[in-house]
Amino acid sequence: MAERKMVILRGNAAKAGSYPDEKGKPIAWPKGALHVKAATDYAEREGYDPIVLDVPGQPQSRQSPQAKAALKAFHDDEAVCAFYGFSGGGYNLRHILEHLAATEPQSLSRIELVVVIGAPFDDRKKVFMPARYNALVPKKAKGKDWKDPHWDVVYRENPTKAQMPKGLEHIGTHMFGPDVLLAGWPEGKGK
Repeated sequence: MAERKMVILRGNAAKAGSYPDEKGKPIAWPKGALHVKAATDYAEREGYDPIVLDVPGQPQSRQSPQAKAALKAFHDDEAVCAFYGFSGGGYNLRHILEHLAATEPQSLSRIELVVVIGAPFDDRKKVFMPARYNALVPKKAKGKDWKDPHWDVVYRENPTKAQMPKGLEHIGTHMFGPDVLLAGWPEGKGK
């Protein structure tokens, strides 16, 4: 049996000084902002081989380069059964799931886990729940062997200052969402 894999979507590209690395140093993010080690360690801890896309998260749409790269990874490898979207990548993840529901709804049943960090939505976690995408699938696409999609959702906005790594409490919290999630961010804590 194939190994389970998780596609990890980066945030937006940014110039030097916009976002800090894991040590708090503001650096440039030409491939898209993400504390890669925290995201890949999380994937591995959850039992997935991580696939980090070196494509920035902007623009956010079904036709964005990042969404196309994620869909290609999903189509090219049947072992891909999880997605992790940070910041702009989290916004693209919604578009990716909508695309799958509209164009290849049977593939939704392959997804086991959706992780979204640092991409606030008005409906919060509900935006990524499988029932939403099941409702988007046209009735004519639901044949006799149709199975409603079912996946777990991990959704967090941004950590609080109190959740920041020691010594970095004075830095903006957004980039540290992957680090705090890896450390054990409890449900409902932090925006």
